[in-house]
Amino acid sequence: MLRLNAFLKVLTVALMVGMTIAIAAATFGLLHLRVGGPIANRQAAAFDLVADILPPPAYLVESMLVVEQGSQDPSAAEATLAKLAALRADYETRIAYWRKSEIPEDAKASLARLDEHGRAFWRELDQTYAPALKSGDVIAVNMAAAKLDGHYRRHRVGVDELTAKARSMVADAANESHSASLTVFAGLGVVAIAMLGMILLGVGALRKRIIDPLARMTAYMGRLAEGDYSQEPPMRERKDEVGDMAAAVSVFRAAAIERRQAVQQEKDREAAAREEAFAAAEAEARGRRSFVVDALDEGLRRLAQGDLSQRIDAAFPEEFERLRRNFNDSIVTLRDTIHQVVSSAGAVGGGARQITVAADDLARRTEQQAAGLEQTAAALDEVTATIKTTAINARTAYNEVALSRDLIGASSAVASEAGVAMERIDTSSRKIGQIITVVDEIAFQTNLLALNAGVEAARAGEAGRGFAVVAMEVRALAQRSADAAKEIKTLVEEASRSVENGVELVGRVGDELTGVVAQFGKIQTLVEGIAQAAHDQATGLGEVNSAVSQMDQVTQQNAAMVEETTAASHSLTSEARQLAQLMERFQTEGGATVLAA
Repeated sequence: MLRLNAFLKVLTVALMVGMTIAIAAATFGLLHLRVGGPIANRQAAAFDLVADILPPPAYLVESMLVVEQGSQDPSAAEATLAKLAALRADYETRIAYWRKSEIPEDAKASLARLDEHGRAFWRELDQTYAPALKSGDVIAVNMAAAKLDGHYRRHRVGVDELTAKARSMVADAANESHSASLTVFAGLGVVAIAMLGMILLGVGALRKRIIDPLARMTAYMGRLAEGDYSQEPPMRERKDEVGDMAAAVSVFRAAAIERRQAVQQEKDREAAAREEAFAAAEAEARGRRSFVVDALDEGLRRLAQGDLSQRIDAAFPEEFERLRRNFNDSIVTLRDTIHQVVSSAGAVGGGARQITVAADDLARRTEQQAAGLEQTAAALDEVTATIKTTAINARTAYNEVALSRDLIGASSAVASEAGVAMERIDTSSRKIGQIITVVDEIAFQTNLLALNAGVEAARAGEAGRGFAVVAMEVRALAQRSADAAKEIKTLVEEASRSVENGVELVGRVGDELTGVVAQFGKIQTLVEGIAQAAHDQATGLGEVNSAVSQMDQVTQQNAAMVEETTAASHSLTSEARQLAQLMERFQTEGGATVLAA
């Protein structure tokens, strides 16, 4: 069995080790879960990766849109190439950043495949598209744009693959954070319970090994003081200070019994003549015993009251001097032991307060993190709603472009029909010209006939005068008909030329409308791609929003566990305070309590 001094040292060391483990566990948990810790950094890296992929700079969708715009307006070649150069610089900067980052190797492999198609896109742009755009060769520009579109589509496949892996990274980080939180808080709870159990066991052991034995020894010494030597001293088998005290009391009892027996034998042997001397000697011995017993009784009584400052300074008879020294040594040892217990109780209380402060700080940080996640979830809801609205507007624009394309197609058909009608008008004008030519010839023949009729009337003399007048009128009418026919022919020729110009213009309008229809088809394709991309972005943001909501729930669970840990630490502090109050029963030098000492 350990001596009391060694037992209290072992108890103190055990409590200090437990406190060290608890503080280390709390510190490790706080460092592991704090903002800027490894889990938070991995989550931030995953979110940054998603942000850099959807939309640019690591995604070539904006670069492809600039290429399409440059193909439609070759006159703005310098501005287009400058914008593409800026986008390329941003792309290469972010790709280089993510190659050096601490993302998983499979994500880096997907990033390398994505960058391979991206570099093919930029090489094609430098080798074919940029020279064609600078030279203004529209056909070469369109051919280069078609090749760039192929590289972009292959790049888009890599983007989709890397996006899926980035979302997986977010989910893995959230699961790791949840598992780490459960492990840390479970560990803190176990350590707190273990510390509470150790304190309760220490208090119980202290009561069992010190307080109760002292009470029993005090009662026995009282019986000895009353002259009852019939019972053996209790706890003589113990190997600690209490056992030493019991052994000393046993020596005192044996000496008293032997002395009593010797006196009785001396009384029996001596004659009546020596009875008075024997009585005097007995009285002297009884006085010495009474002095020793009274001194021990007073010391044990004060010890039972918790007074550790008292000593037995008066010298005992030689045969009892060892008992006095053992008693004084026991008081000193017990006083040192109580001081160590008080020091340990103070350390336990301080550690419990540190755990309480750490738990309160962790609870506050957890609440701040929960509030931040709630704000993030609200912001993601707003962004998701905006992206959905954009997708709806893009789909509406796609339908409007399709309707406009159909209307322009109908206008092109009308223009074609107008051209055909103009051609028929031109043909009719030519026929009218031919008819007018016939009318002109008829007027000319009529004029000749009227002239001949006038000549014949002149030959007839007076009888042909009336006929001559008619012939002159007919000639004048023929002349007016010829003049009118010439004017009509001139007008018809001008109308024919106008109709030819109209036919040419209608043909050009038809060609332009055909080109517009083709351009609307390209715009329709682009708008459809934008609508699909907006829909994909809305879906991705919805998944991210769901992940953030799950993280919010995990944080709320962590907050609940922090409250439980805080309650356990407060309970530990209360138990340490009760232990300190129990130690207040003992007094040291000067009448001061142990806590004051």
